[in-house]
Amino acid sequence: MLGEDNWELVSFVFSSEVRTHILDILRNAEATPSQLAKEIDQPISHISRALKELQEKRLVLLLTPHRTKARLYEITDQGRTVIESVRVLRGGRRT
Repeated sequence: MLGEDNWELVSFVFSSEVRTHILDILRNAEATPSQLAKEIDQPISHISRALKELQEKRLVLLLTPHRTKARLYEITDQGRTVIESVRVLRGGRRT
């Protein structure tokens, strides 16, 4: 069972299609903001803002903090737990 803090994170992700899509993609592989923007078909500014929010909540990790271009992100263990709960809420199945 998720704790109260985790349910807050689930709600935070659930309330944004962009955040949900980002975590869903990062479940399978690391990605750059440009790759995510192309996959989700959203402006890179939206992706960058969502990644910053997800990073602040410790749901994603920036693997290349010293780079200014082609920054690489991965999902954290907590991010995996949260996206699995979001998928269940959206009617998907746990994987």
